[in-house]
This record gives sequence, C-alpha cells and structure tokens, in this order.
Amino acid sequence: METTLYIGPAGWSYGDWNGIVYPQKKPTRFDPLSYLSSYFNVIEVNSTFYRVPKASACASWAQRISHRSDFQFTLKAFREFTHGKTPPSEQEVNAFKNAIAPLHSEKRLSTILIQFPWSFRFSLQTARYIATLVKWYAPYPTSVEVRHGSWASPPAITFFKDNDITMCGIDQPQIGSSLPAESYNVATTGAYFRLHGQNKREWFRRDTNRDLRYDYLYSSGELERWVGRIQHLYGKVSRIHVVLNNHFRGQAVANALQLKAMLCGERSAAPQGILDAYPHLSALLESDTRPDETSGDPTRQGSLFENQDGQ
Repeated sequence: METTLYIGPAGWSYGDWNGIVYPQKKPTRFDPLSYLSSYFNVIEVNSTFYRVPKASACASWAQRISHRSDFQFTLKAFREFTHGKTPPSEQEVNAFKNAIAPLHSEKRLSTILIQFPWSFRFSLQTARYIATLVKWYAPYPTSVEVRHGSWASPPAITFFKDNDITMCGIDQPQIGSSLPAESYNVATTGAYFRLHGQNKREWFRRDTNRDLRYDYLYSSGELERWVGRIQHLYGKVSRIHVVLNNHFRGQAVANALQLKAMLCGERSAAPQGILDAYPHLSALLESDTRPDETSGDPTRQGSLFENQDGQ
C-alpha cells in the first residue's frame, strides 16, 4: 500500500506569525494560505470549530490552493456537536456538511476532525454517540480526537477498531488521567496525529490563554519519538496526517518543517523569519530563496510526500 504523508500546522491566521512565518512587509495581495501551501501539503482548519463556515468561504479556500494538486485540508467539526450541552440533530450535522461541501466536491477534504474535550470519558453511551456522529457525517471521512485516559482502555480501543474509526494519537501534557501518546487507532481514513506541545505549567492553569497554552517548541529528541510512530505506519495505511498545534510565534510551522525534514531525509525550505527566530534548526532547514515571496514554487516540495511506501 502506498502511504501519503501530510504534515502541516493547525490554522494560518495568527498575528504573532508576522515577521516569523510571514514577511513583516507583505507584498500587495499577500495571501497567507497560498503562501503556506508552498511549504506544506495540508493545513488543519480550526475556525470551523468556533462557527459553521459559509460555503463561499470553503470554495475560496479551495481556489486559493488550486496551484497545489496534492494539497488537502483537515477541518474541525463545529464545537456545538462535541462541547455543547445537548446533542445535535442529524439536520444540524447536515447543515454543517452542506457548508463544507465545496471542499469535499473539489476533493480537498482529507478528513473532518471531531474533537472532544478532556471531560468526555469512555462509556457505552459516549461510544454510541461517536458512532452516530460518524454515521451522520458519511460519506465525508472523519477522525476522532479524545483526550481522557479512559479511551485507552481495551474496550474503548476495541470500539474504534470494530467501527473502523480513526482515533487521533495526541501529544499533550500528561497529568492525571490524560490520554497517553501511544494510544491511537488507524482506520480506512488513515492515521491522524496532533501535537499540542508540552507546556504543562500553562495547560491546566485556570486563567491561562490560548497563546500561553500552546507556547512550546519541540526538541529534536521529542520529535524523534513521533518519527518512529509515523514511520512504523508506512505501507500500512493510505494516509498519515500530522498536525502541529503549538502555534505561538510560528513554533508549529518551525516544528512541522523540522519533522518533515526528519521523515523525508532532506532539508526543508523555510521562511527566513523561521530561521532567524529558531537558528538552531539550520541543520535541517534552509532559507527559501525563491524570487516570488508571495506564493513560492508550489512544486518544490511536492515529491517529498509521494510514494512513501517502504521508506
């Protein structure tokens, strides 16, 4: 089986990326999504977690990366379906599906990420709810992220396997009953790994904020553990998604490029701002000297992600 490896960041709209990921002085009509698509072949859309998008916005996303034939989106499901006080109806899920239909019809939707909070624990009832959501989302591909350690129990893992549901492998601070990194399940839709960082001090602090929680830069040693897990799946699944969510100050972009270089055995092209901010990565990353800094060369990195079988 041929395995396609998708590595990229979660989101693309962060003010603190200016001067690090994006040029401080941006050219006219600079498009951050198009710019990032010259470095990665996937981006996780997280804005859809907070609001149901307009179909026109999804069509625009597909159009803005049309120069990359291999580019895919993963997309977070609306939070009311996973964090709300009452379960959604099938009609509400269908409304969300209709909104993102342009990505699916253009074959740009790799998977919908159904993300549950730490408080969502394994039981027969919660397992049935996951199965219902996955059924309602069909034929759209889905992956499920759970965070509580109860989902690492043998009955929970058996549930994911028996129902052919991808369960994300996640890197998060390990406190109490958190899901361990080695607990995940691969299915027909492939594998999905999400690296949130290990900022344990801020992760559970009550008055923290988003930037502080995800302010973390992975070391090479920490990423090596994920390299082993990912390489173990080459040739066994059709798709492997690896999304970096430690977004503060472009650290997700730096670590995603670093991980890509470690997995593919070649130095990754990087924005000069990344190398200026994180010079210790110069052994794995090289400055992108392309003449067009607005969109880059969309073909430069594409071959690194094709036909990974046997590597």
